[in-house]
This record gives sequence, structure tokens and C-alpha cells, in this order.
Amino acid sequence: MEKKEDVFFENLFYNYLDQMKFLFFPDKWSSISLDYSKNELLSIVFIYRKESVNMSEVAEYINAPLNTVTGVINRLEKKQIVERKRDLKDKRVVNITLTQKGKQLYEEEKKEIIYYVKEVYKSLTEEEKKSIMIISGKIISVLKSDKIKENKQRKKGKRVRKITIE
Repeated sequence: MEKKEDVFFENLFYNYLDQMKFLFFPDKWSSISLDYSKNELLSIVFIYRKESVNMSEVAEYINAPLNTVTGVINRLEKKQIVERKRDLKDKRVVNITLTQKGKQLYEEEKKEIIYYVKEVYKSLTEEEKKSIMIISGKIISVLKSDKIKENKQRKKGKRVRKITIE
């Protein structure tokens, strides 16, 4: 038999899911972000912020092995969102940058997300704004600590050697 607490949290989860499922409908957002995987979107954001990155940096940012990142960048390159360029000083290094199409895509998506964040923010009182920052920080802290534990357990089984190119 389930504990009352488990039932409470399950009902809480389903209530929030039912109330927020509209966020997953394409008509709420531009359909652009629905055409990309989580790793592709994170890579686009990272490359936009850094302007030029190498494969190892992307792998570290999205917490994925290099072979996964190769597939991600290949797909983005095929969609003409990113391009690979050989480093002028070290031909072994391949730098990844956003194309003009990639920059435009990111800026359009960012504009839409910022619009909704501003709308939510405007609807909050000063006290609610402070509370949401504190609560968000706590949520992130708990989720990160669980993720760190999970990653440590996974890494015990396999060792990946990181090669740094100087």
C-alpha cells in the first residue's frame, strides 16, 4: 500500500502536469524549438554565448560523450545552423560557430522566451519575485546534488580519458 505522502506528491505532480501541459503544444511556441533535440538546443545556446567553441567544450557543456556531440553537430551542420572551421594556428582543432541562419534562429527563440518571462515577472509582486528566486535556487540545488550523485555512480563503472589540445 502506498504511503499517504506518496499519494499526495503524485497528485501534486499530476495537478501541475494537467495545468501546464499547454506548454508542450506547438501553437503556444514557435515550432522551431520543437524541431531540435535537447542536446541540439543546448549546443546552439552554448555556441551563441561563446561565439566559437570546440567539440570538447560542447561535450562538457551538454554533459555528453564526444561521439554524441559529433552526431549533434553533424545534424546542426546539415540544417545549416552551425559550421565547422579549422583553427588557423592548430589545424587539428575544429572550431564550431553559428551560421547567420543559426544566429537568427537563436535570437528569434530568445526574444519569444524573454517575452513570456517578462509577462510572468510583471504579474508578480516584489515579495513573490524574491520568493521565486529563493525557491528556484533551492530546486536547482536539490536537483543538481542528485545529478552529481548519479553521475558519480555512473562514472565509477567507466573511465573516459580527456585529451587536451594545447
